[in-house]
Amino acid sequence: MAISFQGLLVLLQSSEGVNAGIGVLLSFVVEYWPAYGALEPKVKRLLMLVFCLVIPLAAAGASVALGYQPLSWEGTFWPALVAGASAFAGATIAHMRKLAG
Repeated sequence: MAISFQGLLVLLQSSEGVNAGIGVLLSFVVEYWPAYGALEPKVKRLLMLVFCLVIPLAAAGASVALGYQPLSWEGTFWPALVAGASAFAGATIAHMRKLAG
């Protein structure tokens, strides 16, 4: 199954796409920045939040810049922001047991 660049940008604006993008991004971060593993959980959560918000907003910005989507807060950037917040909430809930322990 082939995916176009436009399709990839749309995918990265969904919470599933954000999760996939973060998985790929963090795999590189962990491999090329060994000190990441030694960071405190609070710092890692903060980085996760930043990644969860930057990925969909950057994809939305690229889509607007390339003319794939209109420049619209309600139609383009707000849904991307919600997707990032949802991805962060899901990741936090999934790891809640580890955070409490």
